[in-house]
Amino acid sequence: MKEKIINLKNKFIELVKNNKILSIIIAIVILIILVLIIVFCSKTQEGNTVGNLNNLGFSVQKGKWTYYLGFKDSTNDGIYKINSSGSKKEKISDDYGLYLNKSGNYLYFIDLKAEEYNIVKIKTNGEDKQIIENDVDIARFTVINNWIYYFKDDKLYKVKTNGEDKQIILDKSIENYQIVGNWIYYSYLNNGNYIIAKTKTNGEDTQKVDSDASNTFFIDEKNIYYIYENYNEDENTYKYELYRVKISGENKEKIADISGQVDTERINFNSNNLYYTKIDEDGNSAIYKINANGKEETKITDIKTYSTNININNGWIYYTDQNDNGDSDVFRIKTNGENKMALSF
Repeated sequence: MKEKIINLKNKFIELVKNNKILSIIIAIVILIILVLIIVFCSKTQEGNTVGNLNNLGFSVQKGKWTYYLGFKDSTNDGIYKINSSGSKKEKISDDYGLYLNKSGNYLYFIDLKAEEYNIVKIKTNGEDKQIIENDVDIARFTVINNWIYYFKDDKLYKVKTNGEDKQIILDKSIENYQIVGNWIYYSYLNNGNYIIAKTKTNGEDTQKVDSDASNTFFIDEKNIYYIYENYNEDENTYKYELYRVKISGENKEKIADISGQVDTERINFNSNNLYYTKIDEDGNSAIYKINANGKEETKITDIKTYSTNININNGWIYYTDQNDNGDSDVFRIKTNGENKMALSF
């Protein structure tokens, strides 16, 4: 048997040597396979979307399930999961967790039930709870490529998902951040104006990107988007303006004026749309979306509370609001405004 395999191998090698076209084809196939392996291995693995984490990260999508923080009579009732159709809901944990991230078979979140606020992880079935980092700030953290980026004492740190190799990235107070490749883009307040800057994920090579910007921003492959609050001192009013600027800081342009009063603290970004809550000229609150090109602002659903957190998972908007009993609840609705449902039991 061994001799047959050796003979087959020798015949294949001889065939390749005598056939230049076949050799070229094999070389091209090998090159394509190597490129695909490199692309797959270098693909960014995010624990949750930037937009969701900007809105407390009370839900996260993993496979066919969405995991979310549930309420009962306005009180946190633990972490639940629901399938896309809504036909199956299940409680997996009694934990009160915010800034949900997923990585591998685990969910990561800030545990708000402990005496000090810790970053913990549990399996998606609710078992095997482990503390990764103690006494952190109640602020957004993200799991990306097996690193956890988090705040402690108003400083930005990173640590491996196994709790090892803790490092400080930024020792200055920042408002928001987004990791793109090897860069961390972040906003901070300077003399009353928000600045967007960037630094390498190791904390080196800091550069200013945009001045007079906004605390909340979102980045696609080439551009930074944000809604700017333009305050008029004479009239004591705000104008809300959607801006776009290249990630290099060039070609800054206003692409839309948005009427009404926008809650710029709770904006989400997904699939070329910005989602936000605002109060219109008649004093009514609702969730809206606008295309990233500044066109087609659309009202999705009316809401009872102005400060509403918006998460987006698998074509659904998850948001917090009051139910008919006046209690806090989590709702979901399709991004086109259809199929609204409350998620409490």
